Amino acid sequence: MHIRALPLVLLAAACGRTELLEAPPVPDVVDSERDVTVPPDGCRVAETDTYQLPPFKRQPIDVLFVIDDSCSMEDDQAELANNFDAFFGSFRANQVDFRVAAVTSDMEDDMRSGRFIGPVISDKTPNADAAFRELVNVGADGSAIERALGAARAALTEPLLSSTNRGFLRPEADLAFVFLGDEDDQSNFPVSEFESFARGLKTGDQRVSVTSIVGLDGCLFPGLVRGWRLAVAATNFRQDGTLALCTTDYVNILRTTAGRLVNQRCIVGLKRPIDRTRRVRVTVNGEPSGFRATPPDSTYPNGSIELDVCPSAGGTVNLGYDECWR
Repeated sequence: MHIRALPLVLLAAACGRTELLEAPPVPDVVDSERDVTVPPDGCRVAETDTYQLPPFKRQPIDVLFVIDDSCSMEDDQAELANNFDAFFGSFRANQVDFRVAAVTSDMEDDMRSGRFIGPVISDKTPNADAAFRELVNVGADGSAIERALGAARAALTEPLLSSTNRGFLRPEADLAFVFLGDEDDQSNFPVSEFESFARGLKTGDQRVSVTSIVGLDGCLFPGLVRGWRLAVAATNFRQDGTLALCTTDYVNILRTTAGRLVNQRCIVGLKRPIDRTRRVRVTVNGEPSGFRATPPDSTYPNGSIELDVCPSAGGTVNLGYDECWR
């Protein structure tokens, strides 16, 4: 549930409950740092680290949208529905084999409770944009007890996995969860249990990612929203997670999410942490490349960079530091 942002802090009844009216929107899209690679005049590369990329292969991707269907969500669902191209444009441009399904956060209604809303959409679905708009407009008459993590888990476990929801989850495909909600998750298990479940769905080279779009068009206390369970779920996936707080910039969010899903195998683990006191530039096979830098974590102890473009044949990546003079 959610109240549209107003400039005053008030108490008001909404969707049958009393909650705080929020202040005007506070944009806060959390993602890896976006780096610039064009050197200024009077600079040369003084020091370079070199990495080899293996040939790049596009992975098929299965995407599960988990959408809050409580009484305040109609406008946000419509915004999501209207931005199909922002999400799938990258998939189409890169000829990605994708499947998309949707469930709601309502675990009280036995007719929902992890069951797919509508058919699975694929890259072969006729009029996929219209199908997507219908798919994610799930309505706003669902339970006020939002259990998005529980719905995601129920959707991809038995008995639904091989019955109502069969034909979606492919063993060879990467898997992405996209959560959309304006209140915190109330599932009756810890976030760590969902993380273990999600990672356990893939045992080979496939990746699992979590995107959480939470808080939506207004947050009085963004710091509190950052502590929501859905926010923590995305944050815990670190390299493969994207978190958007207190914003309705769906175009930017969905493009960023889709771009990371398509290019997530263009990640280079670093030999040493990036020296952020110096200007950095990256080339791939001799050509300048945009990239995002991610701090050290358990997977990449020295941090990593994610390239904007993956060369299909692989090649040489150079990370250089500029030495400048005037």
